[in-house]
Amino acid sequence: MNPSGNTTKYPVQTLEKALQIINILKEGPSDGIRIKDISQKLGMGKSTVHRILNTLAAYGYVEQGSDNKKYRLGWKFFEVGSVIPRQRNLTNMELKVLWDLCDRYEETVNLGVRVYDKVAIVAKADPQKVLFKSGPYLGDQEPVHATGLGKALISEMDEEELDKLFGGKSLKQYTINTITSLAELKNHLEEVREQGYALDQEELSIGLSCIAMPVYNYTNEIIAALSISGPSFRMDQNKIMSCQKGLKEACEQLSTFFGSNNSKQ
Repeated sequence: MNPSGNTTKYPVQTLEKALQIINILKEGPSDGIRIKDISQKLGMGKSTVHRILNTLAAYGYVEQGSDNKKYRLGWKFFEVGSVIPRQRNLTNMELKVLWDLCDRYEETVNLGVRVYDKVAIVAKADPQKVLFKSGPYLGDQEPVHATGLGKALISEMDEEELDKLFGGKSLKQYTINTITSLAELKNHLEEVREQGYALDQEELSIGLSCIAMPVYNYTNEIIAALSISGPSFRMDQNKIMSCQKGLKEACEQLSTFFGSNNSKQ
């Protein structure tokens, strides 16, 4: 139940149980989950679940629905989560870069960071004049192996790092175009490194395509990725190649802001 796959040397069992419950609530329906359902999913006693939920509710991290029988995440999580971009120095400067790119190509622009084997969308800009707006919502997490952003984020990982990241798990298939073999993904990432950008050609969702590039920090490590995405009928080969130049410039601008002097860009 630990999404990071990491282990701790001195685990606090009650805290671990609370985090497991939080993860269950995160994946649950908008109207919440009953205690008995959480108990069954986790193999945890209902009294234990109830005590943990009550404690979380007292601090605003969990709330009960109007029927008083279901629980869901509280707004306190949003308050805490909204601090992360500020602490990670994701400022208005990044938003201007995104909007400039969005206005230039009239397509959705996403900025993502890696969270284990997912890419989390931390900033985005949607075109105002286009009826069809694409891509995930702000805060959504998507699989790294099936997205342009994700592949850009892991493009410089070596084999050992990739083996550890995926832990021998099979890669989930989302469409007929999804890469489902780790060996195939490793070969594909070599191409990404060579060409300097990653593509998502209907690998996560049929009808959606994108081009993505990495953003580097002052140690020249990849810390984020930027993408331009849209419906495949607009994001054809010509449009993708035309987006490449502007995307490269934007990524260079962001990387410079974060202190990178990466000569590969």
